[in-house]
Amino acid sequence: MLTTFYAAVGNAPETDAGLALMAKLLSARAEPQSINAALERCLVECRYPIRLPDILQRIPGTEAADVNAERRLAWDVVEKFVRKYVGNDVHGNYGPEFGWYGPQFNWRGEVVKAASYTQLSARILDTVRRTGGWRVYALLTDEDFPHQQKRFFEEYEAWSEVERISDRARILETPRGKELVAAKTMEPEWPRAQASAPTAAAEPMSPQKARIMKAIANAGKAMR
Repeated sequence: MLTTFYAAVGNAPETDAGLALMAKLLSARAEPQSINAALERCLVECRYPIRLPDILQRIPGTEAADVNAERRLAWDVVEKFVRKYVGNDVHGNYGPEFGWYGPQFNWRGEVVKAASYTQLSARILDTVRRTGGWRVYALLTDEDFPHQQKRFFEEYEAWSEVERISDRARILETPRGKELVAAKTMEPEWPRAQASAPTAAAEPMSPQKARIMKAIANAGKAMR
């Protein structure tokens, strides 16, 4: 199967052993029908050369295939949304709110007609914002397409982790969150035991000094 595939698309692995290893790994992951379906998708979706990770990501029913399918579906939603709803105003601002289906305002700035465009998920909206905004997608060229799609996929996959970190940061900014952080980081200050000064070793007394000290002691006894 792989031999026929690479005969059609070219850029096969350099050695027969490499091709045999690919076949072994793929057969351990999926049935021939699923592998063939993945290869057909690679013909349409992948840039050459096509390698093992490209095929694995497109095997139906696998986690990698599900993630890939989800992000591609999101990309399709964005493309259709841009074509139908995204417009611009006289100032060059792009977005659905500036198109025909956006909200209508009167001279006082009051909304007289609500927006009638499809509401996108927070995940898609955040991904669009983090990858350049609606202007980038409205003016997308064929040359920009693969690079912008790659950026979109990366941000779309990272969205859940980014939101988790953002939620934690927002919680820490609340008064209760600040109290918890302060309580956790505050450590009791225990008084440190002061190290006792080392006792100096007694200086040896000379015989002459010993006689003087003894004479002073005897004089004191005589006076009593």
